[in-house]
Amino acid sequence: MMTKTEKIIDHFIKRPNAKVKDVAAKFDAAIAMVYKLRKRVHETNTRLEELLAIPDMPEPKKDTVDDVLDTRGETYGKFIEGAEIMQMTKRLVHNYVEQRGTTLAFDQLEAIDMIIHKLGRIINGNPDHIDNWVDIAGYATLVADRLKGNAR
Repeated sequence: MMTKTEKIIDHFIKRPNAKVKDVAAKFDAAIAMVYKLRKRVHETNTRLEELLAIPDMPEPKKDTVDDVLDTRGETYGKFIEGAEIMQMTKRLVHNYVEQRGTTLAFDQLEAIDMIIHKLGRIINGNPDHIDNWVDIAGYATLVADRLKGNAR
């Protein structure tokens, strides 16, 4: 019989993108404890990946659309719920831009839309998924670079 701690660790090993609050509820555990256990699993996995890394070894690909969608759902939450957050926020921003008569370049408007998209994923899914934060910085940097004369 596994202890609660072992069950939580096993859960994070099998589902590394699981939300802390969901795991805490599932195993009736304190959120602080679940955060610590998730961090321990992540650090252990990172060390193992570094030890087992083989140069130029491609990452295994998912076989089906369902596999990809299931994985994304674990990271970003349910699509229908994220879409609601994203669309409501985009409408709000677009309405204010129009009301104020602000003119935005295509890259500025697209960057704003993509940043809102990433914010929606953060709010709806795993806020510790670093790619969303890096992408937000990237979209803002692309616009800032173009404004400095370095479009890429």
